[in-house]
Amino acid sequence: MSRVAPLRHLGRARLVAVGVNSVIGGGIFILPATVAALVGAASLLAYVAAGFVVVGVGLALASLAARHEASGGPYVYVQHAFGAFAGFQVGWLFCLARLTAMANLMNGFAIYLGTLVPWGTAPVARSGLVLVCAAAIVGINVAGIRATSGASNLMAILKVAPLLLLGLAGLFFLEADHFAPLVFRPADFRRAVLLLIFAFTGFEILTVPAEESLEPRRDMPFALLATIGTVCLVYLLIHTVSLGMLPDLGSETAPLASVAGLIAGPAGRYGMTLVAAVSMAGCALMALVGGSRLLYAMSEASQIPRSLGALGPRRRTPVAASFLLGGLATLLAVGGRYDELAAVSAGSRMLIYLACCLAGLPSGARGGAFGRLTAIVTAVLIALLLLGLSRREIVAGTLGIVAGWVLYLMARRAGAGRTVQGEVA
Repeated sequence: MSRVAPLRHLGRARLVAVGVNSVIGGGIFILPATVAALVGAASLLAYVAAGFVVVGVGLALASLAARHEASGGPYVYVQHAFGAFAGFQVGWLFCLARLTAMANLMNGFAIYLGTLVPWGTAPVARSGLVLVCAAAIVGINVAGIRATSGASNLMAILKVAPLLLLGLAGLFFLEADHFAPLVFRPADFRRAVLLLIFAFTGFEILTVPAEESLEPRRDMPFALLATIGTVCLVYLLIHTVSLGMLPDLGSETAPLASVAGLIAGPAGRYGMTLVAAVSMAGCALMALVGGSRLLYAMSEASQIPRSLGALGPRRRTPVAASFLLGGLATLLAVGGRYDELAAVSAGSRMLIYLACCLAGLPSGARGGAFGRLTAIVTAVLIALLLLGLSRREIVAGTLGIVAGWVLYLMARRAGAGRTVQGEVA
């Protein structure tokens, strides 16, 4: 049976749209209230700190992306630097991060839309909305990279334009006394930065579909840094307006909808609620794109069954992986809490970023001494942030890593068995 190759379709503009759509999702619509409850006005500094870490990771990934053309992103980079076992673990963590992110975003989609009608927050209604979101994103992903790219471009416009409009309009409604500093614990600030990492991350997906990019070595580093810069500016603007307009931001359940309501009344609130839902669905779609392509890359390396990551012959997309990840994410979304799913996803991604920073340390990496220093400083900051995970979240992450070890050993044993059978034959 001949190998089905991916379809190359993603240029610079499409990659940036994918990146922005991957990052700006559920976090910016919910986490402003969460971090404000932790550290008050110092949450602006938490955004700056999270952005600093993300820029460091972006520089490390840009250096690595310029040297690789195979699909897989962090999985390929770490495997090339540290071997098959380390690569498998990063690939496995990437899938866990994408899975929990999808569940988190579908959960947020249901939460926001559920506020539009009185019965929308009931468990049955929320589960139904989660299923609607899951069916839509799995269907688009299976339809092919052209359909996914088109949806990504549209959703990026539909989410970024209203956010910029909201942010610029909100600058005229700021209250100076809302920025008065409050006393907070260092542990709370660290926790706030860790949660914001979830809102900032997703850009690493850009490096995964390398074989669907027109010129990955040239375009992916540019798209990474352009995405991170755009997101940092949008997030700082939005949080400044939310903090300056809402007298008790920490108690809000849908902070951006409340800001839009103050500016434009009920129409603004309903409009921003719909924008939030579209944004979360778009981000969940990009999470599925990254997770399914990662399973494709791992199946190509024979580290998981080939059938799991195989491409459909007509659309050339990983169909089985899409349905598997979509189904598991739906179950997690129905049964999980937003903040816990966000923390587990952020913790998994931080481990991936740490591995990528270490993979960029060898002398062959682009950027020379500055690049290596940036990677070292970023790795240290990531290690400090990981201390902000709760015991329950650490246990959940550890169980995920152990499951990865078990899968790796099972795959190696199965591969050894096939080799022995071939030699006997």
